[in-house]
Amino acid sequence: MQPRLAGFLTAFLYEIISTLPYRIIAYYPFRKQLRFSRGMTVFIIGFTQLLESTVYARLAPESAFMGRIAEYTFAAVCFLIFMNTIKSNRWKLLFIYIFLFDYIILVRGIAFFLEAHLFYSETLTFDTLRSVLLNLIVLAVTMPFMIRFLQRTKDLVFQTDAPSLWRVIWILPGFTTLIVLMYTSDISPENVWQLRFFFARVLLIAGMLGIYNVLLQALSVIRHDAAMEEERVQQESLLALQRTQYSQLSRHMQETRQARHDLIQHLRIINSFISTGSQEALRDYVENYELSLPPNTNRSYSKNYAVNTLVSYYAEEAERSSVDFTAKLNLPEPLPLNEAEFCSMLGNLLENALLACREVKDAAPYIRILAKENNQKILLTVDNTSAKEPVTKDEQFLSSRHEGYGLGTASVRTIAQRHHGSATFRYERGIFYASVILDLSL
Repeated sequence: MQPRLAGFLTAFLYEIISTLPYRIIAYYPFRKQLRFSRGMTVFIIGFTQLLESTVYARLAPESAFMGRIAEYTFAAVCFLIFMNTIKSNRWKLLFIYIFLFDYIILVRGIAFFLEAHLFYSETLTFDTLRSVLLNLIVLAVTMPFMIRFLQRTKDLVFQTDAPSLWRVIWILPGFTTLIVLMYTSDISPENVWQLRFFFARVLLIAGMLGIYNVLLQALSVIRHDAAMEEERVQQESLLALQRTQYSQLSRHMQETRQARHDLIQHLRIINSFISTGSQEALRDYVENYELSLPPNTNRSYSKNYAVNTLVSYYAEEAERSSVDFTAKLNLPEPLPLNEAEFCSMLGNLLENALLACREVKDAAPYIRILAKENNQKILLTVDNTSAKEPVTKDEQFLSSRHEGYGLGTASVRTIAQRHHGSATFRYERGIFYASVILDLSL
């Protein structure tokens, strides 16, 4: 085999083995949040990897410096692909990706240091099959711990809803990483052999672990506060539901008393017709009485009592406000999730929908509800007319009733994330669309 071809194949294999495992680790915690199908995602990653390895193998044997430039360029490209193939907040993804990047720096740094001490020579290079083997050994030893830490970090990060925090919190680990790279970017045998190179990279990951642990503790506090706020919102929803039930019960009791009073009067008149033998007059009176009866407005929207009570209340309120109301709920009687959580989520969506419809003046307002359970997943959509587009800030809706963020949609998102699902909201041509998916299989 020609030396040039052998060098190309060695560099090609080195680049694949030394970078592909890290990309797999990066995507693994987000395997259920992919924007595209898994097959398409694997194709994108594989194609990018082959392109990177080909460019690196073409440049590196001729110039180590150009090989590093190729690596850094494709690192930026792969970062952009990572950010655009996962459905999540990009600032949170950046925060996690920096830690993964630090892990790559650590593994390569340790492998370089070991190779320099075990096989030192002035012509030593770090892109051989021996380098690949050392990288894989260090990776195999550290990977189980790193995957657990990365999964824990991902769970806490994505369960904490603090948009203003995520926009700036990445700066601390980002600048620390940049400083370490500036002082350890020289990958020459005499430099890598020194202890300061080794300790710089080890202390980087140690510092990052310390920083991330402190941040994760802070996130736990934020999450606890958010959970307390969510519990308060749920309690308010339950109280509202109880008030709804009491209001409906009181109204029905009043209607029953009125109906009983009217019935007594009608019975007296009917008895009078019977006593006088006025059969024709009695028949006419009964027919007129039937025509005067109010239409039967009792509707059953759901087998679940709490859900049916909630939807019935908003259906009556919509009717009073001349809002067309349609609901199709295909849900089991015992809900497959916490009843209070689902009613809180549905109540928030219906409350916002009704308020928006009441502000519509130049169109016929309506509310459309669809809910169904299938394959341990619950799909809920609430569409309604809206006079204006809701105002957002930091990817959250501002309240139209008070200063600050709206609690309703934030609560819906929190419940959806708790059940490994998603909540999406969009406004288009006078219609506000709310869609929630809950995955109950996990």
